[in-house]
Amino acid sequence: MPHEAWRNPVRDHLHKHGRGLFLFGLVGVANTTFDFGVYSVGVLLGVAPALANIIAFAATNPFSYVANSRVTFRSEAGPAALSFRGYGKFLAAHLLSLAISTGLVFWLAPVIGPFLAKALAIAVTVFINYFASALLVFKAGEKTEAGS
Repeated sequence: MPHEAWRNPVRDHLHKHGRGLFLFGLVGVANTTFDFGVYSVGVLLGVAPALANIIAFAATNPFSYVANSRVTFRSEAGPAALSFRGYGKFLAAHLLSLAISTGLVFWLAPVIGPFLAKALAIAVTVFINYFASALLVFKAGEKTEAGS
């Protein structure tokens, strides 16, 4: 253990959450592909980009909850339990990222196009989603393999 004066809080935090961030990224690739697909179909069918973003969120958020509980935030004892209450917490924690991503898509789509706007919104909100899940949803007072 290094001397306290040499401790780096950023490094310590990344060490603690590194595996969880990696697994969140793997689950995120699947979720993002699904999300971007639903969004793209909506935009190509003429749905306003901000509304298409909300529809994509509604379609993919339940999948994200199940996948993250089974993979990203799996404890040594097994996957996190699924429940309506747990999903309610997950949904509430992710509504901030929905608001941010929808705002970004709304403002950026007319300037840079709906697909690049969506890609930037995803890049901005991925860390919000991870830490909202790790700190507010799956923590539940028990240590998980993700480090929460």
